[in-house]
Amino acid sequence: MIRTKIVATMGPAVSSVDTLLALFQAGCDVCRLNFSHGDLDQHLATLRLIREAAVRFDHPVAVLGDLCGPKIRLGKVADAGGTGGMPIGVGDDLVVQRAPILGANGRVSTIYDHFVDDVQVGDRVLVEDGLLKFVCTDKTYSELKLKCTVGGVLKSAKGINLPHTAVSIPSITDRDWECVDWAVENDLDYLALSFVRRPDDLQQIRQHLANRGSGINLIAKIEKAEAIGVIDAIIDASDGLMVARGDLGVEMDLADVPIIQKDLVRRCQAAGKPVIVATQMLQSMIDQPSPTRAEVSDVANAIWDGTDAVMLSGETSVGKFPVGAVHVMSHVAEKTEQYLQTQPAAAVWGDRRGGGVAGAAAAGPRTMQMSSAVARGVWQVAQDLKVKLVVVWSQTGATARIFSKARFNVPVVALSSDHRALRRMALHYGVVPHEMAPPDSLATLIRQVDRMAQDMKFAAVGDRVVIAAGASLGTPSTMNGIVIHTIGEVSWGAGGAADASLRLEVGKEA
Repeated sequence: MIRTKIVATMGPAVSSVDTLLALFQAGCDVCRLNFSHGDLDQHLATLRLIREAAVRFDHPVAVLGDLCGPKIRLGKVADAGGTGGMPIGVGDDLVVQRAPILGANGRVSTIYDHFVDDVQVGDRVLVEDGLLKFVCTDKTYSELKLKCTVGGVLKSAKGINLPHTAVSIPSITDRDWECVDWAVENDLDYLALSFVRRPDDLQQIRQHLANRGSGINLIAKIEKAEAIGVIDAIIDASDGLMVARGDLGVEMDLADVPIIQKDLVRRCQAAGKPVIVATQMLQSMIDQPSPTRAEVSDVANAIWDGTDAVMLSGETSVGKFPVGAVHVMSHVAEKTEQYLQTQPAAAVWGDRRGGGVAGAAAAGPRTMQMSSAVARGVWQVAQDLKVKLVVVWSQTGATARIFSKARFNVPVVALSSDHRALRRMALHYGVVPHEMAPPDSLATLIRQVDRMAQDMKFAAVGDRVVIAAGASLGTPSTMNGIVIHTIGEVSWGAGGAADASLRLEVGKEA
């Protein structure tokens, strides 16, 4: 099994249960619903297919809803001479007016009412992910004059980026709020907030979710320069990050994007939060059955950096080879992880190996400090005794998240009886979610783990495993013990004890 998680975007290319099942079998752990495309009825139909396929797959699959955010777009543009829009060349002037207009003859409008107010003389204006570039040379109350520096064809509804402009548009739009409520009603696992600029953007949604009694986790998409300036506060306010390299590469110098990616992955590792690297990872596979060598290197380097997950966008939503793209990503992850496991932990992770558990211990509540302490201890035990498997009871999924950041070189099976918690665990690096009813005792848990490890072929008779759990199994925030168990050396009777198991409690002598 691979430890890196794969996020696949839903779309027409994966619109059947059989295709989704093949996608899951190939290695997809998280399904992304992109609210920028399609209506909510279409997303509901897709969600039902995902859940039907997940039942057949018999393994937890998370669903992530990706909010549109305040994307600024051109208004309607007339088709000039069959070009699909308005051709414009380097040096040409373009007027952007406040009042809506059908764009033609060097004059257009946008869907954003305050576009003319926010853009200042000297600001850069980028259209269609930076394919067309302009600079503002003059403005009045009713219009802006832009000079074209990179030409092309202006087309209806294409996105506009303003990399150096402080826009007054709210980070959460009316459409976003509608999608948030839909996500609550349909029990999604994660929500990704686009164009996050400050921690307050996340806190607004979190308060709304709390008012609705929802535990949906929030992923902050980093694609604005403003976010980089307050990134630690954004990480604290979120449940994880997505490095959204598409808009980030338009908003900032493209050469800075790889550096920002590595820095964000490192910060999330230290903070004990999951991170997703996204956009154009296997872009050529939208049309081709094989990726480029550069794309393979891109995926491998993201895994080497320590990302929890890598994401496919158009490759799975509209591409010709959606299942093939997941297979390729799984294969690259497998090869990269195999190599990393041959390297000394310090050489691969440096002071970041276990940084997530250390960071959580320093900054988190007392219960997370306990989980972090146990995770560090289990990591050392696993190294010294060369165990085959780590098992952790994580009723809410919080402990599984902390354990994932310790970067064990063996699988981490996270047990819970909570379906929502199990689905959320699907995003965490190295974690295998597994449903289990709370055992009536630690001895019962050991017997069940012994059987599970053999049935799932994680370990064989004579192998050692480590179990992290607490006295009150099934109760959150009670983990305080480590059990070292040898597979097969256990009494299977109803009241039997685990004869070959050694239990260590935090704060107590063995």
